[in-house]
Amino acid sequence: MFEKFKSRKFIAAFIGALCPPILAYLGQEIALGEALQLSAAVIVSYIFGQGYVDAKAVESSRSDA
Repeated sequence: MFEKFKSRKFIAAFIGALCPPILAYLGQEIALGEALQLSAAVIVSYIFGQGYVDAKAVESSRSDA
């Protein structure tokens, strides 16, 4: 599990999820509700992407056996 926290995909998703609310707080032209929706979209995309990669790894290991 700790390896996932060090992955580039996780770090990019984490930063991508943090940026919209921070920009909304700093007064950029983005509403807080929209910022939270953008953050949620980044998180969901990461979850689906990681799930796809994990499923392909399991599929690959099953076909090798």
